[in-house]
Amino acid sequence: MEFPAVGGRNFDSSGTLLYAGTYGYYWSSVAYSSNRAYELGFTDIILSVDYTNKQYGQSVRCVR
Repeated sequence: MEFPAVGGRNFDSSGTLLYAGTYGYYWSSVAYSSNRAYELGFTDIILSVDYTNKQYGQSVRCVR
């Protein structure tokens, strides 16, 4: 299964896409708090699981 490096949305008023092709950011189905959620983040050499503000608008991918 592949996860493309889709980048993430800038949380300022522009909502532009940042880091597409370089970073992959995906939400978990589990919330950390009312305004934060867990995320899977990666580059070609780094993989991390952390939490971040929901304002960033990470991607969602259904995985079974």
